[in-house]
Amino acid sequence: MKEQLNLRPYQVDSVEGLRALIRQGKRNIVLSVPTGGGKTVIASHLIAECHGKPGKRAVFVADRIALIDQTSATLDRYGIPHGIIQGDNPRRAGYERVQVASAQTLAKRGWPEANLIIVDECHTVHATVAARIAGRDTIVIGLTATPMTAGLGKLYDGIVTTITTNQLIAGPLLEDGTRDKPYLVPFRVYAASQPDMTGARAVAGEWTDKDAAERSMPIIGDCVEEYLRHAAGKKFIAFGCNVEHCEEMQRQFQAAGVNCELYTYRTDEDARGALVEEFRKPDSAVRGLISVSALSKGFDVPDVEVIIMARPLKSSLAEHIQILGRGLRIHPGKTECIVLDHSGNCVRFWGAMHAFLEKGVAELDDGTKKKRAAAPEPETKPIKCPNCSCVHVPLPACPSCGHIYKRKQTVEHVPGALREVAGGKDAGPTEQDKREFHAQLAHIAAEKGRKPGWIANKYKEKFGTWPRERDVEPMKPSTAVLKWVKSREIAFAKRAKQS
Repeated sequence: MKEQLNLRPYQVDSVEGLRALIRQGKRNIVLSVPTGGGKTVIASHLIAECHGKPGKRAVFVADRIALIDQTSATLDRYGIPHGIIQGDNPRRAGYERVQVASAQTLAKRGWPEANLIIVDECHTVHATVAARIAGRDTIVIGLTATPMTAGLGKLYDGIVTTITTNQLIAGPLLEDGTRDKPYLVPFRVYAASQPDMTGARAVAGEWTDKDAAERSMPIIGDCVEEYLRHAAGKKFIAFGCNVEHCEEMQRQFQAAGVNCELYTYRTDEDARGALVEEFRKPDSAVRGLISVSALSKGFDVPDVEVIIMARPLKSSLAEHIQILGRGLRIHPGKTECIVLDHSGNCVRFWGAMHAFLEKGVAELDDGTKKKRAAAPEPETKPIKCPNCSCVHVPLPACPSCGHIYKRKQTVEHVPGALREVAGGKDAGPTEQDKREFHAQLAHIAAEKGRKPGWIANKYKEKFGTWPRERDVEPMKPSTAVLKWVKSREIAFAKRAKQS
């Protein structure tokens, strides 16, 4: 039965953003939406609008069979008639005004007529796509979660970004100031070990698969051990350096009693389809898939709760974000994505990763050398818990296990007061910060049935002084505040257990 195609508010904003640029005369536009944000649903809406106009034709282009099948299934769900241009696909139907096409097949057979072209995963630029859309008056919408490809601005002349990953995790902000429900889950990073990449050869800015694999082979045992420690039984996707590395990972997981399968270029298409179908089952006996890069984009199994990064990346932030995104989709009962990083990627890309997750991309790279900007303020460096290997922003205690860190502090004399300065630099909270923190504690207290004294004590624990006001208007707490409260509860429980 045909399903109603309803867009979320931010998806409506995305469509309006595209229309605004088209009215300005732009024809090739990138639509940047985070993984799990519904790019295919937005594309289906655009295709349905095109199909609803007499004689208008649309082509959706993808570079992988799995993505073609996934898009076709979405169009079927919304009752949008279409054909498929891909090898000897049985759904070939050239008479349909909507076609879902393989970029590789289009390169061999040529392009059908189209008034609208939608290019999936457009950060991967195919020569046949670039040749078809350059200089034409056809409307082209490129879809991607990571629009950072060098020179992408030479092909596309505009970008629309209306939502970021962090906003989808927190819940999009609505017009009335409240937040919609979250559309992605938060993630937690553990990094027990990583390969030493000193002296590894690099080609085109990335370490070679061979050198990366040689350095990563010795710590496969850690990948298995940390999975059993932090996420035993949960569905996972692991990313290795090359097929041999993936095969050894599979061998060691299987030896530990964890059933997992390989998904690489050596896996034929029929086997891939059957494997994914089995993996999608909630009660699947297959707990993990292991791949090099075949699963890093467009792969959608929402109940995956664990990402194992065993493939070190030297400079590809986009690939890192794509890999991370495989575990962020929401699913009933799923509360977070556990990232087991045995590559060093999360720490290597820490600042750039969090900047992207918070802000997204507002401008495409046009391939020209930019004037070097002044060096930005250094990002806060992550710390790793010596007890559980959780990687996180600096906190008094580990948000995962409650381990309490020794505090490094100096005391600076200020007329009329003694001010504590962490690390010798004054970066203390403002009065506004304190008021908001107080208000968020009030919200947590109301939800948990805590007494006013709990709020005051937590405030003093955070700032070293009692709050000036007794009653404040509760404010919905941020993820950072929730994690801080949780870390203090864990620390308290740990101290009580030790006493």
